[in-house]
Amino acid sequence: MKKCSIRHILVFACKFIFVGILVVLMFSAAACESQTKNPESKEEEKEDTRVFKDDLERVTPDENVHFTMATSGDGFDVYAPVENEWGYRYGPSILYYPDGSVDAWFATPGTLGEWDWFTYKHSDDGGKTWSKEKVVLQPTPDSMDHYSVCDPGVIYFGGYYYMGYTSTIVSTNGGINNNCFVARSKNPDGPYEKWNGSGWGGDPQPIVYYNESDSSWGAGELSFVELDGTLYCYYTWTCPDGDYEMVATADSKDENWPATMKYQGVAYKKESGQDSCDVVYVEDYGKFLAFSTYNRFTASSGICIMESNDGITFEKVAVIRSGISQFCHNMGISKRPNGHIQLNDSISFIGYAYSSGGPESGFWGKWATRFQEIDLSVYEGKITNSDKGGNGVLRSDYFWPLPEEKDLWTVGVGTLPHKIEFHIDDDLYDLELYWYDTRLQTHRITDASGVKFSGYDENIISFDGLKIKAKSVGKTNVTVTYDGCSVDFKVYVRETGFPIGKNNPDIVSFRPVQENITVYKNVAYGAKHRAQIRGYVIFEDETWGEAYNDKTSSHPNYPAMVPAETYEMEFEVADNSIVRVDKKGIIMPRGEGSTTVTVTIKGGHSFTVNVTVLADPPESADR
Repeated sequence: MKKCSIRHILVFACKFIFVGILVVLMFSAAACESQTKNPESKEEEKEDTRVFKDDLERVTPDENVHFTMATSGDGFDVYAPVENEWGYRYGPSILYYPDGSVDAWFATPGTLGEWDWFTYKHSDDGGKTWSKEKVVLQPTPDSMDHYSVCDPGVIYFGGYYYMGYTSTIVSTNGGINNNCFVARSKNPDGPYEKWNGSGWGGDPQPIVYYNESDSSWGAGELSFVELDGTLYCYYTWTCPDGDYEMVATADSKDENWPATMKYQGVAYKKESGQDSCDVVYVEDYGKFLAFSTYNRFTASSGICIMESNDGITFEKVAVIRSGISQFCHNMGISKRPNGHIQLNDSISFIGYAYSSGGPESGFWGKWATRFQEIDLSVYEGKITNSDKGGNGVLRSDYFWPLPEEKDLWTVGVGTLPHKIEFHIDDDLYDLELYWYDTRLQTHRITDASGVKFSGYDENIISFDGLKIKAKSVGKTNVTVTYDGCSVDFKVYVRETGFPIGKNNPDIVSFRPVQENITVYKNVAYGAKHRAQIRGYVIFEDETWGEAYNDKTSSHPNYPAMVPAETYEMEFEVADNSIVRVDKKGIIMPRGEGSTTVTVTIKGGHSFTVNVTVLADPPESADR
């Protein structure tokens, strides 16, 4: 063997070290280059602390195992109105996180002409104490949800909070004919961007459109569960036939998942006095549980539990009254961000609104909201009501004392009106701007120093304090921020002579809301769920609405958006052997096949819809 000298060894070592340094430098340069090309890579790799890491593998549900529930303690009121005052925080949506913190959203009274808004609270200690309240979602003026945002249903996945809500354009008719909407945000307290029919942001469009009789409540009250790439969407469907809980599914891996929604069927038909439900997936047992109030607004109210092995079809397994406040309604259950629970989770409670009397007793709209810990358990064998004969608790004197002025804070901000119109040649427009306190009392803002306007087109308008100056004809959205609260409003600058607020304006555009309608002849389905042909009307003053031959004389205190006395529609069916259409546009199937219906309205405007009659609905169909 050839011996190596010290010199050779040193030379070799130096070469080795040099090569090593070069390799380290090369890798460091590559890493720097990678970070330069993708500066967000660190952020992308950052662990999402809001997501649980202990998800159980999917379990095959046992049909012989069933759930029941018991309350644990009296709970506490997270909200109560001031005595003799109107106020509520109903339908809470509640998410908890691995660190023991909790987020909650509530439906709260709107103001300045809007029905409901959403407020938000956060807890760092499992729901024992809560942050100050903040308004986080309001209607978008001059849009499909311009009347209200009601019934929050929140889920978190893919880095976004998705907030389902109920709304309607029929502000003039008492909040009926509702549709389902959804908005999303990176943060629980917003800002939220709404689904616009093809993406996120701008004017909202429904993800579930109610197309039966306009005189019914419609669709709304969303609840979500995400499981293995599928988003389960549950919603109320109240039509002339009755009150149903429906279910649709969507691809949760698709950022635009509302566009992938498929109607799956009826989850269950609600029994008398059964409220909207909140659904969770129990990982330990592979079952879906739906919770709702039962015999709502009555002394015999309670909590109903329904069970499903597939997330599609549910059956009632229990009604719990013991420990629950009487006259309760509109509940939610705490759950993980994706809508799951495990029975050993440290946080487990329900929230519901209640009062000490029914609607006829003068307590309507004067509701407290109680959070109450629960114990969920299972048993084997035949389904039994484990709380048979249980009685609820009558809670009176739940009102809170009148708060001192120092205990009031800003929860929201808004303008009156939310859609502002004026002519290009008008003087400066005086903006009416308000802030709302914890009692939702309105306070006029007169000092512009704390107000910020943003997001508007500077070519169309400018601001001088709280005055709007027109610069050119056009329309723009504006975001106003005050004391940490924000809201959007719209400004329309019209050309000189434009007919703002004209009585009985002429129709300039008339098109179908749905161009293709499928109905079913089967008595069990088709006779119960009859679609309505509706027209979308745009007037010369750019106001708009849905037309369905609704007469203002039928409800004089709530004039129709497109009153039939002035703008009556007429329907002509090409083949009367296929369908018949009544005066309000309700389609009644007569035979299988396809035909057309021509709809005409004042001014000679018309459109044609295609109607197909099938014997029975497929197993899965779009709604």
